[in-house]
Amino acid sequence: MASILRQGIALSAARYIEQAIMLLTPVVLVRTIGPTAFGEYRLFWLLVTTVGLLFPFDVPRSLLFFFVRLDSEGRRLYVGQTVLFLLATTMIAALLIFVFRDALPLGMKDLLHDHGLLLAAFLFIWNLGLILDVLPNAAGQIRWQAQAVVAASVLRAALIVSAAVFFQRLEVVLVATLIAGCVRLGLLAYFIAGHCGIRLFPVDKLQFREQLRYALPFGVATLLFHTRKQTEQWIVATMFSSALFGVFSIATTLLMPIEVLRGGVANLLLPKMSHLHSLGDHEELLRLNNQGNLILSAIIFPTIAALFAFSDQVIQFLFTKEYVSGSPVLRIYLVQTLIYSIDIMTLLNVFKQGLPSMRYEASSIPLAVLTSLVGAWHYGLPGAAIGSVLGSLMVYALVLKRLSEVISVPVGRLQDWKSLGKIWSISAICALAVRLFADELNPSTPLAAIGGPAAILVLYVIVLFATGYYRMFFEVRREWRFIRFV
Repeated sequence: MASILRQGIALSAARYIEQAIMLLTPVVLVRTIGPTAFGEYRLFWLLVTTVGLLFPFDVPRSLLFFFVRLDSEGRRLYVGQTVLFLLATTMIAALLIFVFRDALPLGMKDLLHDHGLLLAAFLFIWNLGLILDVLPNAAGQIRWQAQAVVAASVLRAALIVSAAVFFQRLEVVLVATLIAGCVRLGLLAYFIAGHCGIRLFPVDKLQFREQLRYALPFGVATLLFHTRKQTEQWIVATMFSSALFGVFSIATTLLMPIEVLRGGVANLLLPKMSHLHSLGDHEELLRLNNQGNLILSAIIFPTIAALFAFSDQVIQFLFTKEYVSGSPVLRIYLVQTLIYSIDIMTLLNVFKQGLPSMRYEASSIPLAVLTSLVGAWHYGLPGAAIGSVLGSLMVYALVLKRLSEVISVPVGRLQDWKSLGKIWSISAICALAVRLFADELNPSTPLAAIGGPAAILVLYVIVLFATGYYRMFFEVRREWRFIRFV
């Protein structure tokens, strides 16, 4: 099988293509269907992503842990259990939405009144399709997954953009979104039929309990994590108009490529780390996690610095001047992204620390909610984003302490903090230098939006080579060439 390095490059490239295509969609929509309709479109996705983040309870992702430990019959069984679980939880989510629709923000109530059946159908299709994000990876079919990601994202963008350009009506755009979801679900069915199979009934209660016993603590922790992260979005959706929610959501759109890359690499390494854990090789497991974070930081840190330095110009260039007020929100979220770009959460999965993770997330929610409410009341959109950042800092510190106790390794040795600090310092200095130079030249918005971040990345690469620090990444590359999935 292909090495981790080649598989990581293939999957990361596919995810970046997907995110570039997904970024194109709102760029077109803000210019075709208008601010109010765009805000309603973002509210539609807020409902869908909330259900998709809160109700799977990490059961699909548990396949990454179990697949390397199962025979062919066990794999069929676990795939079937995952499908049944998603069907049940999505039905509960849909019922809750419609039963408590009067408690939702006004824009969402209008959305449910006009497109309720379409939303319900899409919830089932989208949530079942979540298995496509992990199953090929768990089965070691990374190339297949990369191809499926690109194909599905290209078709989805083509359908949605065509609907927006030719019809300029929200309902047609939502129908196109539904069709794209059906195609994604079809790709999943094709993969299951050809690569692993599925067994829905009879349910093996012992195996189902084993899967849930592993997944549910992480699932509840994930639910609490996303509750904390999405609280400010619901606060904004409730306190402000649909158009202002569209402005607020721009920040999360621009961060999606970074989040997907981080999550993709974590999912890629989890099966291998799970195998090392089963062998008791904790030292190699921790080293693999460290190397993954060094590779990620080399990409993510300069990207965060570039977006922070030129957030106004990037937003204006992509989404027009009406959305520039979302720039402070983007900068606040970039701080949170910087915190979580050093992945230690995967270690919680490997060492089965779901219950502590759940407690940490629960303890951070009151702080995050209260801070976001007060911030939104006093400082508007930027204030609403502050709570999530403070909650992230709190949870990250607690997780570091817990992992240090479980692995019996000091916090200072859990990661290569010195190298990570150097990478961030180089990124920040390059961003500051280019920003100051741009302020002197005062270029046009398109030139600043494209040339500014590009100049930061070029200067960053030059500094890495000039200092000789690039050699560290080549050493990791040589090692990863020989690491293969089991």
